[in-house]
Order: sequence, then structure tokens, then C-alpha cells
Amino acid sequence: MNDKTEVSAWLADGAFKKKFCKALESFMPTKRWYSAKDDTIKAVGIEAVAPIDGKTTFAVVKVELNGGGAPMFVIPLRAAFGEQAKVVDEKAVICSIENGVVFDAAGESDFSAGVLDLMAKDAAVDVGNGLTFKASATAKGKASIESVAGLPQKMMGVEQSNTSLIVGKKIMLKIYRRVAYGENPEIVTSSFLTETAGFENTPAYLGKAELTSADGKILGVGILQAFVANDGDGWGYTMKYLQSVFAKAKNGEAVDHADYLKTAALLGKRTAEMHKAFAKGRDKVFAPAPVSSADLTDWTAQVVAQADRTIAVAKANVAPLTGDMRRKVETLIARRDAIVERIKALVPANVKCMKTRFHGDYHLGQVVVANGDFFLLDFEGEPLRPIAERQIKHCVLKDVAGMVRSFDYAAFGSVLMFVDEADRPQMLPVAAEWQKQATEAFLNGYFQNMAGCASLPDNAEDTQKLLDLFVLEKALYEVIYEVANRPDWLAIPMNGLSRLIDLDGE
Repeated sequence: MNDKTEVSAWLADGAFKKKFCKALESFMPTKRWYSAKDDTIKAVGIEAVAPIDGKTTFAVVKVELNGGGAPMFVIPLRAAFGEQAKVVDEKAVICSIENGVVFDAAGESDFSAGVLDLMAKDAAVDVGNGLTFKASATAKGKASIESVAGLPQKMMGVEQSNTSLIVGKKIMLKIYRRVAYGENPEIVTSSFLTETAGFENTPAYLGKAELTSADGKILGVGILQAFVANDGDGWGYTMKYLQSVFAKAKNGEAVDHADYLKTAALLGKRTAEMHKAFAKGRDKVFAPAPVSSADLTDWTAQVVAQADRTIAVAKANVAPLTGDMRRKVETLIARRDAIVERIKALVPANVKCMKTRFHGDYHLGQVVVANGDFFLLDFEGEPLRPIAERQIKHCVLKDVAGMVRSFDYAAFGSVLMFVDEADRPQMLPVAAEWQKQATEAFLNGYFQNMAGCASLPDNAEDTQKLLDLFVLEKALYEVIYEVANRPDWLAIPMNGLSRLIDLDGE
């Protein structure tokens, strides 16, 4: 078999395929993109194999977990032999073959070139698995691909669920690692925002790679977008700012947030522009739809279910807690019925507004700062949620609530990160004041620019109720993570809850 240089040829051999799948059981849990580390692997199988350019094979791997579930992952593969095998990064090596190795090829210097060439050609790779590469419907896609021919690629090492390559500092090729059947929300949304809605504050959509199974099911494999040179994401930008605020406050210097508040207001404006862009949809996928009484009933049930999940996790993890935090968590558990009544009170009996597509996982880490402006990223939604859930239309205030909670985390997380424990009583009011001002600036920027948009309720009271409802839902979700994994940060979502529900009452 040593004449076979393409991995697909090796995987056609049953004995090697078995060996390869067994090796993946050890290989995948070592990777940041492997999102099933909280469970153990029962078995690994090959869902699809698609050779693309004589060098690289895309493999879709299905992982059967002992705890249930079978997530799928994409791994671009290559084989190297002899002396070439010796220089392959050992962290990329999956298993050995005769006189060589099979390895994850995403980091290879020429990996993107083959993919981009196929996109520019609108190529279909006919291997019985329906893998297609297609440039954007606008001329911009193919022109951008041609402009980076022969330019170097650089792998970004920040993602957990994907692998992104920057080519020539002009375009970004993102290979999705965890995939699921159904049209990838980011591909669909990015294409819509660029080609239909004309939203300019997101990386321009340039192309896609998709695999269609024999029975017509689609797997989003990759997306090509314009690369936005930036100064980092909104979270890092904000953390750096707050660190400087605490340093000034500790030295007794006056703190003026005026410049940051302008930034927060601009972020609110860009968020509103994104939501107005979503409201431009006219086809089945993106056309706005009226919020119905059934929607309001469903939203109520969803938040109540979130409260019950949170209380169940709190019960299981309350024992190690002490002091005021234990008291608050115990109160949360004891006041389940009151919390449900509060949830119901936040849902209007009727509301006049439209539901649309939305970001779905919106926070300071999902925006980048570029030349004093914001670009909004990552429309994939929460990767662990089913595709169907990430394709729904909802009230855009869900996104607003996510950013409100992100400002809260920035304020009080920065205290935990940057302030000595002895100084925290002095700095907590500083953080609280910034959180209040930044949130207000963001919301003012947002609502001013959403005026007249049918995606919001037609009255301020209903708007505030729904925003509070989704902030409450988000904070309840956050409690689950913090109480089980990061109890030192539990105060952040618990205090957020306290602003909306009474955790101090009898």
C-alpha cells in the first residue's frame, strides 16, 4: 500500500480504517476544537471521506460517546512519507502508516491554496459525497481569492470549535471542526448580510465549502470571509480599559469614562444596524414573522425550564459554598415558585413586533475593534446547540440581553482578575458605576438607532419587560456554569439575578 499517497486510498482499506479510528480516540481529546471532553469515547467511525486536490482529504468523523450523543467533526488529512514524515509537527500526527504518517493538514503552508482554488472554480468534488466549493455570488468573492494567490497563510490559535487561516492578511478561511447536518447558520447568515442586506460591519462573505450526503443532508465544512485587521476583540479591549481604571482609582485619580461610553454607544448603534439588516429578509429563511401568543407561551416555558435546570444544578453544588453566597443560592432554590411568577410577569400578554434571525451568541468576545469601529463576528450561534435551534427566528432583544450580561461580566470579572483581594471593597463601587454607565450608553445607542424598526415592541414597557426576561434567562444559564466550574465567579450572575428577582426576601 505504500504507493498510496492520498489518505482516502488508505481509508478504503478496512484494517487501516480500524487502526485510524482507534488512533482518533486518543488524538481528538488533545485538540482545542474537540468539544466533547466532558464525556468518554465509546467508538469512532467515519461518516464521509472526500479527497479534494490530490493531497488533502476531508474526513467527517462521528464520535459515539459513552454518555450518549454522537457529535461529528471535520479533519482535513494528509499523508507524509520518508523524510517528509519526519518534519511533520508531532502534535498533528494521528497515526502511522507504512513508511509514513497520517496527520491533520490544516496547519500545512499550502493547505488553503487547494481549497481557495476550488472555491474560485466553483468546483464540485465528485467522490460520491457531494463536496462542493463555491465563491460568493458577487464578483468580489472570486476577485478576493485571486488577489491572495501565492500569499502565505497564518493559523489563528484562538478558536475552540474551528480552525481559521488568515491568507495574505486579506481573507480568512474558517474550517468548521464540530459539524451537524443542516445548513450552517454562519454560512447562511454571512451570505445574507453581505449579499442581500448590505451590512458592512461584518467580515464580507466570500465563499463556502459544503458536503451534501446521498440523501440530501448538508454539512457546512468551511467559510471564506474578508479578513478584518483589528486591535483585538471587545472583551480584551474592555479588560485593558478597566485595568487602567482601577490603577487610576487606586492612586486617587479622577476617572472619566467619556471616551469608553462613546465606544459603547457605537457598539449599540452597530448592533441596531445588524438587527435592522436582519429585518430586510424577504425569503422563507430570513423574512420577519409576527410574534404570536404561541411564541410568548414558548418563551415563558423556555425561561421557566432554564430556571428549573439552574435550581437543580444549584441543589447539587450548594454544599461547598459558604457565607453570603451560600445564603443567596439557598434562597434561589427555595424561591422557585416566586421566580416562576416573576418570569410570567415579564412576558406581555400580547406584543406587537416581528421576530427575525439574530446573532444568537452575542457578547463582547464576538466583536472586534478596528480603526475605532466595531465589526460583528461569528454567526454560527452556540456550537453545542442543535442546528435547528440555531436557525430559529426570535426577538432581537435576546442579543441585547447577551451584551448587557457581557458588560456585567466585564465589570466584575475585571475586579477578580486585576484587583488584589484587600482592595476589592474599594474597587467594587468603581466597577459598578462603570457597568451602569457603559450599559446605559450601549442601550441608548441601540434604541436610538432602532427607532421605528418593527423588530422591537411598539411600546417601551413591553420592550423593557422582554429585555429583562432575556437578561434573567441569560443570568440563570450563567449560574449553571459558575456554580459547577468557577464558584469564585458565581457572585457575578447571582448579583445579576438579584437585580431582577428578590434573593434577599423571606
